[in-house]
Amino acid sequence: MEMKKKSLKLVIYISIILFWIASFTYLFASHYSSSSPLPKTGAVKTDISPISEWMGLYMGDKKIGYDYEEMMPLQDGTLFKSRMFMRILLMGQEKEITTISDIRTDNNYYLKDIDFSLKTSGLEIAATGNVKNNVLTLFLRGPGGTTKQSIDLKEPPLSSGGIVMKIVKDGFSRTEYNFYTFDPTIQQELPVHVKIDGREVKQIMGSPVDTFKLDVQIKDMKETMWVTPQGETVEEISPLGFRAVLEPKAIALTKGWGEQPVDLISATAIKAHGLTITEPASVKLMEAYITGISNTESLPSADFQKQEGNLITVVVPEHIGTYELPYKPPPNTKGLSVSEDLISNALINADSPAIIDKAKEILHGETDAKRSVELLNQWVYTHVKDSFTVTLPRAIDLLKNMQGDCKAHTILFTALARAIGIPTKMAMGVVLMPDGYFYYHAWAVVYLDKWVAVDPTLGEFPADATHIMLASGSLSNWMDILGVVGRLHIDIMKVN
Repeated sequence: MEMKKKSLKLVIYISIILFWIASFTYLFASHYSSSSPLPKTGAVKTDISPISEWMGLYMGDKKIGYDYEEMMPLQDGTLFKSRMFMRILLMGQEKEITTISDIRTDNNYYLKDIDFSLKTSGLEIAATGNVKNNVLTLFLRGPGGTTKQSIDLKEPPLSSGGIVMKIVKDGFSRTEYNFYTFDPTIQQELPVHVKIDGREVKQIMGSPVDTFKLDVQIKDMKETMWVTPQGETVEEISPLGFRAVLEPKAIALTKGWGEQPVDLISATAIKAHGLTITEPASVKLMEAYITGISNTESLPSADFQKQEGNLITVVVPEHIGTYELPYKPPPNTKGLSVSEDLISNALINADSPAIIDKAKEILHGETDAKRSVELLNQWVYTHVKDSFTVTLPRAIDLLKNMQGDCKAHTILFTALARAIGIPTKMAMGVVLMPDGYFYYHAWAVVYLDKWVAVDPTLGEFPADATHIMLASGSLSNWMDILGVVGRLHIDIMKVN
């Protein structure tokens, strides 16, 4: 199958940016302080009343946005309101992102109702829902219409804003806390671990402020926060130099906006070491030595990717099997979870009549699985317009919008493939470009008598051997990649 050559223009956004946005949604929503100067050490208040704050958002020393928060006590709980704006660069393209969140909790800050929206590049994804009997009923809205999802919760989740307030209510009496919270951007309940790392006096807006230093971990993403005894967050530092600082409204809205923000994709690219590869799309085998992964971490194993310690081997299969659609799994098929890889869900709308009809239209009666993958891959590659976005659209939204990044290409391809009975996973990792850098990327993995990588963003089937899979499966698994961002070092040892 003829394909375009790889170029940097085809690296459509990196999935990690979405989860970085999600981390801002979480932790910037937990700042609740007076917009007036904070009290100095020894003069802090102890009561909780309606309060608000402004914070400047930075990457390094460059401003990328601001955040406005309110906390309003209610008769039967608390209302947390958040309005966040960011202006960032993605491969030189300037993008504006706005998130709006209204979350109502009970008196212990556990989630009751949620109303959330994320707008970027002319696309809006919104979610509303409520918790009852430990089930979150969520309604997702986008260009493709409204869908309903019921999520069984592991534990009653705190609201994002209630994490710090819960600790405040406890009086910082323990050194460690474990909670759950819910992220509406990826529709996932996630564990939160907080460690109280002592007290520290911070200089905030020219005044010394008594704070507690908190080390916060959500999945594998780590943050450091400084909060007052009342729970007022005065500063926060995230991986890769992301930072939030308490500021007066005038400064948050105006100061520091003259400079062009840093390009986030370029900032997270990984320079390849070892052997030089000038044509990544032609690579059939690659061995690479990867450091930055701890001894307790391992990469996903598949037919095309093996790991021995820090040595990763990726191969393009010489022979690809096939079968008559739909796939009928034999008993005890090793490594294949039909329930996970054929079903429809909130993002992968494989049971949508629109998705099923489009898949049938693309195939024109084709029932051979391998040929069907080729046709679906080529259709998504050709018809979905490359566009940098900072959102996670559903497959039914993409049929309406027909543009997006690598995640969008992968989501739509996965839905179309599952709709016709091909077990398909979503994968996330890094891929090598001709400039000698690995970029964070998303693609698909299909089962054709064995697992085979396919890249609908780059139009590759099978995908070349410079695709290193770091996570696969659900979005919750994708969050695991956050722990390695900024740490990876890749030495290419062998190429065929």
